[in-house]
Amino acid sequence: MDETARHLIRMPDKPVMKDPIARYQALIEVARSMSGVMDLDALLHGILKNAREVMEAEACSIFLPDHDTGEMVLHSADEGDDRQMVTIRVPKGAGIAGMVFESRKTINIQDAENDSRVYKQAAKKARIQTHNMICVPLLNGENCMGVMQILNAIGRPFFDTRDEEIVEAYAGLMASTLVRLNAERIAIAGARARQELELAREIQNSFLPPSVRSLPTCRVRMGFFPAREIGGDFYFIHSLDAQRTLCGLGDVSGKGVPAALTMARATAEIRAMKSKLGDDLGAWVTKLNNIFCEGLSQGRFIGMTFLLANSQDQTMQVCTAGQNPPACSNAGPWERMPCKPHLPLGIMQGFTYESERFPLAAGQMWALFSDGITEARNLAAEELTEERYLQSLPTGANPPQTFDGMVHAWKEFVGTAAPHDDASLMLFTWRGETPPASLNCTCCLENLATGRAFIEEWAKFSCFDDITVGQIVLAVDEAVTNVYRYAYGEKTGPLEYRVGIEDDHLVIRLIDQGTPAPVEKIKGRELDDLRPGGLGTVLLQNVFDSAEYLPQKIGTILELRKRIP
Repeated sequence: MDETARHLIRMPDKPVMKDPIARYQALIEVARSMSGVMDLDALLHGILKNAREVMEAEACSIFLPDHDTGEMVLHSADEGDDRQMVTIRVPKGAGIAGMVFESRKTINIQDAENDSRVYKQAAKKARIQTHNMICVPLLNGENCMGVMQILNAIGRPFFDTRDEEIVEAYAGLMASTLVRLNAERIAIAGARARQELELAREIQNSFLPPSVRSLPTCRVRMGFFPAREIGGDFYFIHSLDAQRTLCGLGDVSGKGVPAALTMARATAEIRAMKSKLGDDLGAWVTKLNNIFCEGLSQGRFIGMTFLLANSQDQTMQVCTAGQNPPACSNAGPWERMPCKPHLPLGIMQGFTYESERFPLAAGQMWALFSDGITEARNLAAEELTEERYLQSLPTGANPPQTFDGMVHAWKEFVGTAAPHDDASLMLFTWRGETPPASLNCTCCLENLATGRAFIEEWAKFSCFDDITVGQIVLAVDEAVTNVYRYAYGEKTGPLEYRVGIEDDHLVIRLIDQGTPAPVEKIKGRELDDLRPGGLGTVLLQNVFDSAEYLPQKIGTILELRKRIP
């Protein structure tokens, strides 16, 4: 046990219990009183007090082992004041208590004054002359939890075999109670530890951004999968100004609470330093490294990959510091970006970091991942590896599907194997500058291509996958063709495309000045009807979440809405 309160209680003389039945009844009452005690000190005090009465002895004591030193430890109460405790330590294996603890067998000594096995120094410190004693082990199965001693029989020359039976029964009750207390102590400590870990996890999560961040020029998805309750992986994203976005993913050395504390400090330092980031990402990381070298505890370091996206010159700066370089996909296979490797942060003061620049294109995706992903192992102890992981990632999917695929590829490989390291992921999707909000043109067949390009740009900007982008373009193209045919009677007329993002929906409005649409007559036909024409309404209903015709005094507004994934 971790708790090492030990007591010896001497009570004023009381009448001897000569009736064996009365002794057993007293033993039962002691057992009842034990069941409700929760405090170890109070328990031992009460046990020894009652044991002295039940055993008709001058004194009772208990020894509990100190597992750090191997000693048997007894706390002896001063004769005049039970609250004044004197600590007595018996070397490992010494004295009767040590012998009983190691042999797990009861020893009954009738002449303690002439028995060389008795540890006289303990008796001297306890200020009691020992004439006879019974010493019994406190057994829980094969485990000995301590030793109980009964000293100096009252009203008889020594303890007999009946006394041995009573004290062994008493010791059994005491051992059971100690087991209960120990289990309750462990349960309480476990509950407290879980509560503290939950609080630590909440604090750690408060340093992390939401799992999805949508900014004017980009959308970022992030995920953290700690190997323990808390860990050292982290990510961040900061909008520096209207043109620049800084984000990154880090991995602190170590695991658990120490790594989480370092992670919290790292995110705070990055937040404090972000306003000092100029045009050169590498120079900024160099300054950040110097700060970490001064502040991190010896032996701690941080692996990180930084991204700096700039819509003004359409470039992505990348700086890697002891971590995987990013992977990039332009709707095709994922490619590992060629980046110069650098030392992790916090290792060498004055180390120079450099960054690479890459062109950005609308719809482009960048993936960051910690080594908890690429070094993950399955039940066969095979390592995932970066090459195998990139080959398993989806292509041509929208950002949510892609991110889910990133997580799935990792989890599918690992299977039921226990994680050995924290794992984290980040998916950066470049949307670029917001497209023009409107397009005004003449509604005619020759201008359909211009309208298709305009709608395609907005659909890609909204992060729809390639298939959905094609469906949106086709449906709008069909709607414009119907405007030309029915609103203008196959003659030219003005048409405005007005597009934007409202409440997480892509909203497309087609505004004409032709004959107002007869809403009550607009009805699509079944797809199995193979006659040409009439499929525009069907396409709109299947592609968009809603398609509403709003007749005006002059012309009609067709409003199309589709939720952005």
